[in-house]
Amino acid sequence: MGFSNRDYMRDESESSGRSWADDVPTTKWLIIATVIVFFLQTILTHRPQLPADVNDPAIAALAAQIQGVHPSYVEDWFALDADKVLHGQVWRVFTYFFCHHRDGSPLSLVFNMLGLWFFGSVLERMYGRRELLYFYIASGVVTGLIFTAFGLKIHLPIPQMGASPCVLALFTLYATHFPYQQILFCWVVPIQIRVLLLIYVALDAYNILQVMSGQAPLIAMAYMSNLWGIAFGYLYRRMKWQLSDIERFFDFGRMRQSVRRATTARNLKVYQPESTINLEEQVDAILAKIHAQGSESLTERERAVLQQASDQAKNRL
Repeated sequence: MGFSNRDYMRDESESSGRSWADDVPTTKWLIIATVIVFFLQTILTHRPQLPADVNDPAIAALAAQIQGVHPSYVEDWFALDADKVLHGQVWRVFTYFFCHHRDGSPLSLVFNMLGLWFFGSVLERMYGRRELLYFYIASGVVTGLIFTAFGLKIHLPIPQMGASPCVLALFTLYATHFPYQQILFCWVVPIQIRVLLLIYVALDAYNILQVMSGQAPLIAMAYMSNLWGIAFGYLYRRMKWQLSDIERFFDFGRMRQSVRRATTARNLKVYQPESTINLEEQVDAILAKIHAQGSESLTERERAVLQQASDQAKNRL
């Protein structure tokens, strides 16, 4: 059976009034958000920061030429700089995978968005929109935390950017479902997905061996974001995680109901009847008073005690 013949890959053109990718909204909006961020990266730029004693515009222009592109305000605030994360800017582990490098051509963005569409749209139909969103974000955050952990030991001069670890996590999850499906690698070479995944893993494993043997610096492992994304996708399937279950811990509607019930219970006054343990003793004392002083000497409270005792005696009959 061909890939396009699968039920979840068929176009729903027969459904009138549907716009592009209505059945896979998470994949669609992740692509839109990433493209918008790249557009903002491109237009919101500034001159390179130079030492305070350098005021020559020609030197600033030369620095920009050496860098290839002007620095971007978006990258300044959202790229994954391990040192800045360790100093409190923790939001970077949630934002860096929406940014992409702008040097050269935007091929990195194009390939990542094609992969996100190809694998994400299928997996969203299988797992649901919320689960795919949590999977995509979690794969990026875990990879970012690993990168930041390397920053505790070594200096990482180049910030991390790009959706590659998230897309590789999607690719790995897809490969666990359809290992024998063939795709055209570089649009030319037909290859099974499981074989392509093994090639990715083997290349990164070779780099790790070089680091362990001292032929490559430790910093090389910090930038193996693709490998960490692959590992996350594999563990997700192997451990049968369900990331959308986290909503149960952050169900604010249920939290409000619990607080409301607790407040109501605290303010509710429950009537507790007086103890009747000594009722017979009270009745004996009242009867003795009647014998000594007559019934006219009884107070209202003593008459109520006698009435209560009479009612209880009737109920026992």
